[in-house]
Amino acid sequence: MPRREALLADSALVAVTAIWGSTFVVNEFVLRDTPPLLFLVLRYGVAALILVLLARGRRWTPGVVKDSALIGLLLAFGIGCQLVGQLFTTASKAAFITGLSVPLTPIAGWLFHRQVPSGSNLFGLVLAAGGFGLMSWPTGATGLDPGDLLVFLTALVYAVIIVELGVASPKHDVRVYSAGQIVFAFAGVLLGRLLLTPFLGRTEAFFVAEARPLDFTPRLILAILWMGILASVVTSLVQTWAQARMPAVHAAVIFALEPVFTALFAAVTLGERLSEREAWGGGLVLLGIVVSELRLRR
Repeated sequence: MPRREALLADSALVAVTAIWGSTFVVNEFVLRDTPPLLFLVLRYGVAALILVLLARGRRWTPGVVKDSALIGLLLAFGIGCQLVGQLFTTASKAAFITGLSVPLTPIAGWLFHRQVPSGSNLFGLVLAAGGFGLMSWPTGATGLDPGDLLVFLTALVYAVIIVELGVASPKHDVRVYSAGQIVFAFAGVLLGRLLLTPFLGRTEAFFVAEARPLDFTPRLILAILWMGILASVVTSLVQTWAQARMPAVHAAVIFALEPVFTALFAAVTLGERLSEREAWGGGLVLLGIVVSELRLRR
């Protein structure tokens, strides 16, 4: 692949990761008074409508429905676990556990497709994972809460998604494949919400949160548009295009930038500041990306 196109794909994924970093802050505001799964239904409903319109008249390649269904349903399950998990654990622990998808990606690639990562990729992933630990694991944290386990499921699912996107993206039209993913994600989240409806009278924390009334405030509308258009439509199109041009493990290392962007956005919007330990962690994440790039540069 031409060097310029490879750099463009890398830059595109960095932008995707920046948008993903912002979603932790958006979720922090939304989860205070909005039903989590119902919010996801609205987010993916908006995104699916836009992507279906963008995909009109494009060519459907063989297997695109099956590949879209796999990614979309995995995405619905993963993002659902992440959002619900944030009700029961701290944002910093959720960010770290979600970031475990980075070191899990080469394992998923080997298990499902016998893809063998390079030594520089693996070393870069180790450095990036260490950076996640320094940045996001709270001092003195012990044990796993139920929310931690839910978010860990998200990390497992995201690792599989990264691998499968890398395999299937070169075979399909970007718009059709992206639209299919989000349509199935919307269907999966909607089905989950409908199945849970009869239980919303229960007293457990999740059911209480999901039973809240939906109040279309300007803040909620803005959050739906941000998460639906930027965090779903734009990121799905860009990620599908970019991952067709790089190995899955390489993409995973770029995604390691997510907590760096999350920390920056939290500093601006929530007044949070990086501690010395978190700054060292961000440096390790960046170093991991550089080390992973060395093989490609050579």
